[in-house]
Amino acid sequence: MADQKMKERRRVSLMIMVLIFQVLSASLHGCLAAIGQGQPPRKPTSIHPRAGVRSSVFLPVSGNVYPLGYYSVTIGIGNPPKPFQLDIDTGSDLTWVQCDAPCTGCTLPRDQLYNPSKNNFVDCKDPICLAVNSPNPPQCKNPNEKCCFQVQYADHGSVLGFIVLDTFPLRLVNGTLSKPHLAFGCGHRLQNRGLHPPTPTAGVLGLGKSKASISSQLSSMGVTKNVFGHCLGDNGGFLFFGADFVPKSGMTWTRMLQSSS
Repeated sequence: MADQKMKERRRVSLMIMVLIFQVLSASLHGCLAAIGQGQPPRKPTSIHPRAGVRSSVFLPVSGNVYPLGYYSVTIGIGNPPKPFQLDIDTGSDLTWVQCDAPCTGCTLPRDQLYNPSKNNFVDCKDPICLAVNSPNPPQCKNPNEKCCFQVQYADHGSVLGFIVLDTFPLRLVNGTLSKPHLAFGCGHRLQNRGLHPPTPTAGVLGLGKSKASISSQLSSMGVTKNVFGHCLGDNGGFLFFGADFVPKSGMTWTRMLQSSS
């Protein structure tokens, strides 16, 4: 009888996992605020929400565990925005897209790749470059050198590229259209050494807790609180940034470890 009730509860309730992070320190805010200083071309043309005015971002999720084996969201990047389908990954921090820089190993047609301009590239000495490559600081031969990144995954796949800045138009749940300028990876050299073919997505949405993650950047700009969560089912679900969708009661919280050791 108890087993039957438990199964019924599982069928009725959605499987929700809410991951909450500590609010970023003032040093992170200064780090990302320094990105736009002295670089007018990188500044967004839209007005950001005022400091202290935070909302949430709601994104529909598509996919399933089987047979697809992945979940994804579609996010617009650029002005005007170009849609990119990104594979959701809670095990990595950096968000990246396949990039025409040119690209080696990309799985999408060239017209579906991200096409950066000269003003999009982040310099090697930029504070966000240090955040992306932490704990190993980048070795900059000259101050104008582009910021590079490399991510290796557990399935032996990898991506190499440059860090860029561009506009991410996001419709907030309070009705505001926010256009923050976010840092992400422009992946131009991809390798797939796993047993399975790569997913047909344009890149990866990294949901880790480092300063380089989209969630952390949105929080430092005052767009959302440093919270994200997702609800995943057999036919997709949803993903959110911010605290508006966190239940006020009935939640059990567990503090996240700062390291795996």
